[in-house]
Amino acid sequence: MTYAETAVSQTIGRLLSEPPGLDPAADGALDGLDQFHLGGAEATDLLIAGLGLTAGDRVLDVGAGFGGPARQVARRTGARVTGIDITPAYVDAARELTARTGLGDLAGFRVADVATFEPGPLFGAAFTMHVQMNVADKAAWFAQIARCLAPGARLAVWEICQPRPADLPWPMPWSLDGTDSFVVTAGSLRAAIEQGGFTTTEWVNETAWVQAWITRTFAGGPPGGPALPMILDDGYTRVINAAAAVGDGTLEVWRGAFTRPDT
Repeated sequence: MTYAETAVSQTIGRLLSEPPGLDPAADGALDGLDQFHLGGAEATDLLIAGLGLTAGDRVLDVGAGFGGPARQVARRTGARVTGIDITPAYVDAARELTARTGLGDLAGFRVADVATFEPGPLFGAAFTMHVQMNVADKAAWFAQIARCLAPGARLAVWEICQPRPADLPWPMPWSLDGTDSFVVTAGSLRAAIEQGGFTTTEWVNETAWVQAWITRTFAGGPPGGPALPMILDDGYTRVINAAAAVGDGTLEVWRGAFTRPDT
């Protein structure tokens, strides 16, 4: 199983105790640690711009990981974000980091699969970042997200696609050996989102932007701590393989904005 790390909170606690004077509550202090996707916090800002959120909006983060994007959305907009993830250790880490950052009144996390998640009041917006690569039936998965949203709600995605069949260098951030990987073309992914009940408002190939981000991020070699690869099993290999595949065009990164129709 790819997401099998169990000592995440302990590892994070150790990493945060090492840099002198690190203040987890400072804006950007955890950006290298808690953003489990290519593009880091800058990519999350791109999604925030397309969601049009205001203070008090209710937002669902599907596949929240360690909670970095959810906290960033909450901090930037004042929206109230609920993050769900199927990995208990990740949710525990997200809760602990949220407590450290003082954002517990705006961001909360639950162990849940969107297929069975009961939202209570419907959400006005949702986002998902680098999650659907592990989902075989993408149309059904996005339909479950749509089920949690109010009519007219907005959805933003930041996702990896594959422009043509090609062997990938395993392990990758989302799969250790490829057995739980279901990467599709950008066209297939957009079609699945629309089949799930959404209307496209924006669909942009951000691969060049991500390539530039990788160049900046890795200019001095793999990033030092506290950094995301230090939490993951074989983390540096997974991150370097993903960066190389985006760099040579084997993988692409797409950003999308969608709406759930009023009817």
